[in-house]
Amino acid sequence: MSQVSGALRRRLPVDHARANRLTPDDDLFLRARRVLGMPVLNQIVWRFDTEPDPAAVRAVHRGLAAGPWNRLAVAGRVPGARPRWVRGVAAPLRLDAEPVPADAVTAWIEEHAATRLDPVVGPTWELRLAVTETGESLMSLVVGHEVCDGGALIGAVVAAVEGRTQPVLPAEHVQVRLRDDVRDALHLTRSAVHGLRRARAQQPPARDAGVLTSDQQPPSPPRGGADATPYRPASIAVTSPAAEWHRVAAEHGGTANSLLVAVVTEVLGVAGRVPPGASVKVALPVDTRAPGDLRSNATTGVSIVVDTEPGGEPATARVGDLGTVRARARQAFAGLAAGTRIDPMEPLQPLVQLLPDPVVRRVASRIAAPLCLCSNLGRLPEPFAAPFGRLASAVLMRSVTQQVTPDMMRSRRGGLTAWWNQTGDTVTLGLLGMDPDLWPDAASLWADVDRVYDRWGLAPRLW
Repeated sequence: MSQVSGALRRRLPVDHARANRLTPDDDLFLRARRVLGMPVLNQIVWRFDTEPDPAAVRAVHRGLAAGPWNRLAVAGRVPGARPRWVRGVAAPLRLDAEPVPADAVTAWIEEHAATRLDPVVGPTWELRLAVTETGESLMSLVVGHEVCDGGALIGAVVAAVEGRTQPVLPAEHVQVRLRDDVRDALHLTRSAVHGLRRARAQQPPARDAGVLTSDQQPPSPPRGGADATPYRPASIAVTSPAAEWHRVAAEHGGTANSLLVAVVTEVLGVAGRVPPGASVKVALPVDTRAPGDLRSNATTGVSIVVDTEPGGEPATARVGDLGTVRARARQAFAGLAAGTRIDPMEPLQPLVQLLPDPVVRRVASRIAAPLCLCSNLGRLPEPFAAPFGRLASAVLMRSVTQQVTPDMMRSRRGGLTAWWNQTGDTVTLGLLGMDPDLWPDAASLWADVDRVYDRWGLAPRLW
């Protein structure tokens, strides 16, 4: 390893040694894999009407290999030092030799979502291409969430398609010495102490007992047997015409985002998780990534309350006023931008990074997953939606939690997570049912989604 100059050595603790450390969100996903046995990865699936040029696919693969995902997490050498990033080696491009049957597209997607990735020894991502028996093409990209969130995914793919050089971590010709680990441990300890003081001083937001959240439901005791065996949680992808989605939203005083929130909330109602007339807490992720941002994960979020009313026969929870949903979301986003939103957990993030794995395991066992989470990825950039010059017919973006059992999912008490995007004239909604009793399989989730789409006058098409 080459030596660095004295000036660069003096800059390391701030400019590089700290910038190259795992953030609290990176650490969260690393611990989910290592401590909880629940690896999380992001998956993008493109559907093309024709087969792309293999040379163009290889060029994109090379661009991704030179980008920021090729990083591995190396543990600090002293207690309290955060792991740091080093460069990794890319997995080879996978080109399937056999065509995918028309009725096996979903199985092919799920098979690739089960790919074993590793943020410590690699690989951290993989690109795969296949053709179908009907002449379509499928391209799937899976990336460990430790190294990449949705914003980083889009940015890196666009740069690879355009052939642009991407900045990466760690910087070239930089050594991280033992003293840098010591300094980082001291820095994190000071941050943890300061965070504790802030947490004690700040006034936590008032909790409304009348708003339905997942943590109001006590964890279910393990059932064992088949419920302790890994399974594939219910997950589907649904497309519909973009013009239809926007028209329905506007007719009800809302936007594409507020219709997304309403649809997902009503699916929970049809399934029986949200009773008619209940108010529901809905989580909305927000991308905070700035140009040149090298963080793997740069996402925060806000929560809004969505009111429902009884409707239909038998009565289920319905969202009648998209205008109110829109106004509450706008207010929450404005509060986040202005810095007036209070996050009681944010000051404690440095402390959590200091905690040993056994403590993290005990703490995490009491934390519930969101009842309703709606991620609006918006209209995808053209280079992303058309990586080979021709627009994909549809694009699915989602997160996948691997190696889970029904018992594990029940302990998390989650409800429904959704990812929405627009590609050309098509919108795609990906849904993950986290309640194995409500949605034991994809067919049960599809039945509830189809019913809600019909109620809104939307025409869904199941992948």
